Amino acid sequence: MKAWFFVLAAALLTGCATKAYRAVEAECAPQAWADYPENKVQVVQTRQRVIHVSTGMRSCFSTRDGAHTNTICNDITRPEYIPYQETVVIDQNEAVRKMAIESCAANLCLQRYGNAKCKTEQLLVPVQ
Repeated sequence: MKAWFFVLAAALLTGCATKAYRAVEAECAPQAWADYPENKVQVVQTRQRVIHVSTGMRSCFSTRDGAHTNTICNDITRPEYIPYQETVVIDQNEAVRKMAIESCAANLCLQRYGNAKCKTEQLLVPVQ
């Protein structure tokens, strides 16, 4: 389960990264997971849901079809945000583990490629 979660998280977080950067991240991940293992805890978070409340006004428009007139009216609403409490399970080490992986990857990229993103310069047009 943990391995699939990591693969999914890594894929989402590194969508625009180079293959070299993703490879370096994969090198750094096991140590980060060892240093900052999953620490799941339940916490209560305040969230908001939106409901649409009528303003008391209506928006109407009419169409005429020969001798018949059709009028359609819709209530005008405004959003109202209702706070509520929800118990959720979070990984307290997730943020620090992610930072450790990013820091390790940036350091390895700097050592190997001379930049923090593992980018290699490719000239599309030869310089004359």
